[in-house]
Amino acid sequence: MNIIIKSLSAGLALALSSCVGAVAEKTDSTMTVISDSITEQSLADSTAVVPEKRNLAFAFTGDIMMGTTYPESPKGAYLPANDGKNLFDAVRDILSSADIAAANLEGTMLDNGGTVKKCGNPSLCYAFRMPTKYVTNLTDAGFDFLGVANNHVNDFGEAGVASTMSTLDNAGLKYAGLRGRCETAYLERDGRKIGFTSFGYSRGTLSINDLAEVRRVVGELKKNADIVVVSFHGGGEGAQYTHVPHKSETCFGENRGDVEKFAHTAIDAGADIVYGHGPHVTRALELYNGHLVVYSLGNFCTPYRMALNGVTSHSPVVTATLDADGKFVEGKIHSFMQSRGTGPREDKSNSVAAHMRKLTLSDFPRTELVIELDGTLKKK
Repeated sequence: MNIIIKSLSAGLALALSSCVGAVAEKTDSTMTVISDSITEQSLADSTAVVPEKRNLAFAFTGDIMMGTTYPESPKGAYLPANDGKNLFDAVRDILSSADIAAANLEGTMLDNGGTVKKCGNPSLCYAFRMPTKYVTNLTDAGFDFLGVANNHVNDFGEAGVASTMSTLDNAGLKYAGLRGRCETAYLERDGRKIGFTSFGYSRGTLSINDLAEVRRVVGELKKNADIVVVSFHGGGEGAQYTHVPHKSETCFGENRGDVEKFAHTAIDAGADIVYGHGPHVTRALELYNGHLVVYSLGNFCTPYRMALNGVTSHSPVVTATLDADGKFVEGKIHSFMQSRGTGPREDKSNSVAAHMRKLTLSDFPRTELVIELDGTLKKK
């Protein structure tokens, strides 16, 4: 992140004890005595004082597509003012104050060229090509990790994938989700290693539908990291898909996963927190075995080429504090909304949090998670 994370005070040094061996003196040929002149030292307390690890704060958002140069005509019609430098103004403080901020990058970062994907139904097909210089908007906002396992990562073929990866690499942003290429990523905070991965349902991505793959990848992270964060792109698209259906979802002829089974499988395999996106609307939250699941964070910063009205304009930031064992401590749904040409803006009525609370009470009535009217999250 672009802020300095303050580390804990150094642990107290452990004073190790030592002693001088007993000296054997021969007084005559028949008797050996042990001298009482052994040098004695006061033994330092051998109990090390281990500093307690502080809780870590995370911030999660949904889809980010800051603007696109495709289609190329009319020129600049789908690009934000000031190269998008003000898109995240309203959320910058929240994102930057977290130890880790994560989102889904919905599209490619490519300046020109690439082979645009073919679509059976052009009216339902969108291709996103963000200028590579827009990556500074992400770093300036405070983002640390971006999931790339989604249905737009291949919008401009291999050129788009390669450019996206190199652009994020050069900016120092971590990313994951492409099978065999970038399945996992790691960051360190406060002396702890945080592992990330991302799953989707599209070609080349780690599959939300392959639970054996979920166990493999998350299990690998668990072996190598102190805290494991899992992102997923799944579920149907649109206002009619706000509820978690507790079964597999099919949309536009694609199997978009059983998001509940996926999330539970990931946590059982070692994930500490799971957050989702993909439906372009927000969904419910739950606590599963003490770990937070956010089923969809919807659109976050998608000022063009996406519907932004009613629930599709909801753009929350969910913050969550995890203890040293990765268990949920507390959090909050921060309510934001967006409209065409703008990034997220504060929803002072907290209608976004209220909507997600209502969905949670409906879809997971027995969850241990409590959502207050102001969006505060806590355990029962």
